[in-house]
Amino acid sequence: MFTMAESFSQYAGQYIASVEEKIIASARTSLEAYKKAKKINATKMITLEYIPTKKETITFL
Repeated sequence: MFTMAESFSQYAGQYIASVEEKIIASARTSLEAYKKAKKINATKMITLEYIPTKKETITFL
């Protein structure tokens, strides 16, 4: 498991599933990430987030 403070670059283009601020699963689709997370932790609330790639982000100067 990873903490939220770690770099998200390894998850670029993927959905991450977290429980209590700890990343417990990642996958290309939200459904896959949710299913993986549910197998690991079926009792607590799972939060899903998409981590964009560098091309998907907009930088304002």
